[in-house]
Amino acid sequence: MRVMDHNPHGGRLPTGAGILPREGGASIAYRRTPGKSPGVVFFHGYRSDMNGTKALALEAYCRGKGYAFLRYDAFGHGASPGDLAQETVSRWAEDAVAVLDSLTEGPQVLVGSSLGGWIALLAALRRQERVAGIVGVAAAPDFTEDLMWAEFAPEQRREMLETGWVTLPNGYDPASPWRIARALIEDGRRNLLLRDAINLRCPVRLLQGQRDADVPWRTALRIAECLAAEDVEVLLVKDGDHRLSRPQDMERLYGVVGGLLDGITARTARR
Repeated sequence: MRVMDHNPHGGRLPTGAGILPREGGASIAYRRTPGKSPGVVFFHGYRSDMNGTKALALEAYCRGKGYAFLRYDAFGHGASPGDLAQETVSRWAEDAVAVLDSLTEGPQVLVGSSLGGWIALLAALRRQERVAGIVGVAAAPDFTEDLMWAEFAPEQRREMLETGWVTLPNGYDPASPWRIARALIEDGRRNLLLRDAINLRCPVRLLQGQRDADVPWRTALRIAECLAAEDVEVLLVKDGDHRLSRPQDMERLYGVVGGLLDGITARTARR
């Protein structure tokens, strides 16, 4: 099936804040900044949203360089409503593809933070002709299996299997523990990427802190090994944590994203 750039609004793409309707009455809140191609789409992390430090800083950077930029809240996050029991990797990936199809045009560079790195890879696999490059920031493909289920104590696994839920401590907000649905774990297994080759051939850049308490830094190396692409670079930050949102981290991110954008623009101009 040939994939077409789809704009349900017709004509010019919407600018500024908006809501993208989805099936079953769901919706995705987004903010779009117009600009030149290639555009940049930001995918936030688990239990984060489109108003995080990296999303806002990268938006300002792209605006200053004149590149189009899009950030949005995944189902069940931020201003995008959603039942916790219906949050799955498959749903997030389907919504990511809908965002690409409906709210962007031309080649895009996907920037994914943590869970967003997984979603960016899944979306790129489904829209390879639209994706000109990928940047992962502490990208966490397969985290539901490798960093949740594999780390659950026997009693936590039993609780999830019997009740459909398990409660985990939230290292960023102890007063708000995370409730993890069995559906998230089971659906995650249908979207695992690090057990086989990842058939993507666009340039990929992976930024990873070696003091990341949530995603082991060797995950970035596993991603690089699985990717079919040859143009893959891993940047390890020895004193970097999971968020990689300090001023020096943002400068690295600007450099990586800017380098990809400039390279894509230069290659396009030579054609």
